[in-house]
Amino acid sequence: MRIVICGAGEVGSHAADVLVRADHSVTVIDQDADRLRPIEDSIDARTVGGNCARADVLVEAGVAEADMIVAATDHDEVNLLAAALGKKLGAQKAVARVHDFDFADRKGFDYGQTLGIDHLICPEFSAAMAIAQNIRNPAAMAVESFARGQVEMQQFQVAKGCSATGKPLADLGLPQGARLAALVRNGVVSVPDSSSTVEEEDQVVLVADAPIYDAARKIFRENPRIRRSVVIQGATPMAEWVCRALRGRPFSIRVFEQDREQAEAFAAELDWVTVIASDVNDATVFGEERIQEADHFVALRNDDEDNIIAGVLAKLRGVDTVTVIVQRSTYLDSVFAIGLDRAYSPRTVAAKQIKEALDDGAVRTISTLADGSVSVFRVRIGAGCAIAGQRLRTVKLTPDWSIIAVQRDESTRVPHADDELAAGDEVLVLGRTEQIDRLKEIFDAN
Repeated sequence: MRIVICGAGEVGSHAADVLVRADHSVTVIDQDADRLRPIEDSIDARTVGGNCARADVLVEAGVAEADMIVAATDHDEVNLLAAALGKKLGAQKAVARVHDFDFADRKGFDYGQTLGIDHLICPEFSAAMAIAQNIRNPAAMAVESFARGQVEMQQFQVAKGCSATGKPLADLGLPQGARLAALVRNGVVSVPDSSSTVEEEDQVVLVADAPIYDAARKIFRENPRIRRSVVIQGATPMAEWVCRALRGRPFSIRVFEQDREQAEAFAAELDWVTVIASDVNDATVFGEERIQEADHFVALRNDDEDNIIAGVLAKLRGVDTVTVIVQRSTYLDSVFAIGLDRAYSPRTVAAKQIKEALDDGAVRTISTLADGSVSVFRVRIGAGCAIAGQRLRTVKLTPDWSIIAVQRDESTRVPHADDELAAGDEVLVLGRTEQIDRLKEIFDAN
């Protein structure tokens, strides 16, 4: 495919490298010749010098014949304009990267629809959601997040002595909006129905609407409600998103910010969070605040080296789990090598989301479980789908398939038994990997 990328910064250059390696034809635009030079030296991509918010520059870059334009400069407004212009000038698909999630959150005003932009991505928000989910469930064996955190799916082991063992799923009292999507017993994956039972040491794949996920998970884990301590370095937008995602759950959150004015503004915005205007890297502050006793330390400043150093110091001083954000994906391997627990790179997230935007197929594989025999598919329902318009309680898909989530417009949730599917909906379906052709038939996904 032919792809035009606006911006040769961290996200743009990394996306260009990833897409070229996937055999796409890539052109990168940037006003700064110094940013374009490394791309010219190391990536087999064409470069164009100029302002990507100008139509003549986009035309020179070949946007009229492009399959996709990706606007990934450092400025949200430029990205929105460039993506909208690119689509008007002939690009088949437009993607804009934004730092401010308000542009991507379509609950208020739909910038994408208004401007004709197909995908608005905010990698920092996606990374923040992943961090929050890992904090909430640190023992989860696999974590998947769908639809900007509206639905969660996790794989974990059933606790010993759990009262759910030996009972049919129909008798467990799972809250509405929760579903046991798969069972893994002795390495064999199955799609359960209402008569299936779980046993001790089974692994289960539980999917639920995010607000009720913890309550549903408790049925299989029955963990005591112990309050856990979270320390966050940096009063940044990512820190705000993590705090909001953890609100109302058993966490004590402290945010450390050196800039007093920024700390006060953060505290005023999130009044349930303790904000401390000091440097967590200061050994005296670290000791006085007893940060070594924290369950989780998260470094979210805008400086990679500062985050890494803070993470190392926290780990050395006794913090149990340390997570850091790094903009440069080249730092990821180093972060794990020096003993930190988790690291995220927004530009790596962005490249993944851009690749996903390229795939416009009616059936896409989201993830694969256990031995590979079962996968999660994202399926777009066609006009000829035989089960559309039927109540799901009347549709028998197990033991091969289970509909675990339905996306309609901007809402994604776990369906109820009396829900109906409609043409144009996108559904997440868990089922047999080798039967993908049958899946296409069921949902008329062509």
